[in-house]
Amino acid sequence: MVSTTDVTAVFKPYPWQIPVWRDKSPRILLTGGGGGGKSRLALEKMHALCMKYPGSTGLILRKADGDVKTKTLPFFEAMILGKQLGHSVIRTGKNYYSYVNGSALFWGGMFGIEQREAIKGIGLDAGLDWVFFEEATAFDNDDFEVILSRMRGKAAGWTQIILSTNPDGPQHWINQRLIVGGLANVYVSHYKDNPANPESYTESMELMTGLQYQRLVLGKWVQAQGAVYDNFDPRLNVSRDAEYNPDLAVRWGVDDGYAYGDGPGKANYHPRVILLGQPTAQGGLNIFYEYVKASELPETTINNVLKLPYKLPELAMVDSSAAELRRRIGDRNIMHSGATHRVSEGIKVVRRLICDGQGVRLLQIHPRCTNTIMELQSYRYDEKSSRVDAGERAPLKLDDHCADAVKYLCWSIK
Repeated sequence: MVSTTDVTAVFKPYPWQIPVWRDKSPRILLTGGGGGGKSRLALEKMHALCMKYPGSTGLILRKADGDVKTKTLPFFEAMILGKQLGHSVIRTGKNYYSYVNGSALFWGGMFGIEQREAIKGIGLDAGLDWVFFEEATAFDNDDFEVILSRMRGKAAGWTQIILSTNPDGPQHWINQRLIVGGLANVYVSHYKDNPANPESYTESMELMTGLQYQRLVLGKWVQAQGAVYDNFDPRLNVSRDAEYNPDLAVRWGVDDGYAYGDGPGKANYHPRVILLGQPTAQGGLNIFYEYVKASELPETTINNVLKLPYKLPELAMVDSSAAELRRRIGDRNIMHSGATHRVSEGIKVVRRLICDGQGVRLLQIHPRCTNTIMELQSYRYDEKSSRVDAGERAPLKLDDHCADAVKYLCWSIK
């Protein structure tokens, strides 16, 4: 039993959170705009379930286990466990919290084979009672199905998966399966549903425009207006079949970066991107790895990519304005070429590979390339731009770094 002296604070749910707290259905999706209190609610419920049902096994997931350690666990320990940590709840030196009643709350990721395999061994009799997917749109459908196969815990007589996320495009598997397909009970919240948000946060949310406003403020699962690649479908263009094949040649698509920036969605965010792809025998392209990093020296980027367990590229297609980066790549005896084609022509090639006139999808992207998948869905035309690309619309120069690298790679096999 937890002593009142161990309690940090009593959890007082907001009105929209009460039915979620009481819900015992197998799957719950918490979606809507930013700042509604989705993650806090999910973590509070995971902790409460572990305390209420002795011997139960919970699992907190983010796509990369490093994000759990640096982003989720500090909040969980400070705001939810508090004084209970080290008393009624003990954090072990491994990857779980041990409860005095015999429950265990694990954490982990599903980025790559090693992390996915580690997840499969968690739980009594390899079964789970409670699972929380944080930032759920970063996961793919295969990740979800791995967890579905593990939901055989017996501590409470029922099990539950909680997914928390802001909206993505309408073709995302979460929207298609959980919302449209009715596979989960769906709860929608917005920043106005959380009275703890400071006034400055409210002001920031109201300053958003376009796609970010539609998703993060209104909570809609919408495609970007004027989408460049409106034929891209993550259900059909994203596949684990795009995994690295040692028998195929490797090519790089490189878009240079030059600023620190404030992160994705900001006009001054310019990371350096190297996409690793392989031309296929069918005339297509598999993109199996992405390296996305801001504020890093060019030689550091090149060294880090060359350390990956893949063969040297036969060709690097590099941003035509990145002369210095091309020289450094050439110093490694890697054949390179500048991407000098018109933007509109590059887009045509990518669109043809995404889905040709016969409905064949020759461009396949591995699920681990989350930034690339996101950018291909959000890449859109700038309707207000004064720039003209041979009389055609010009894409908006925002979060287009992976999208540009995709163009360079696809152009190399046109």
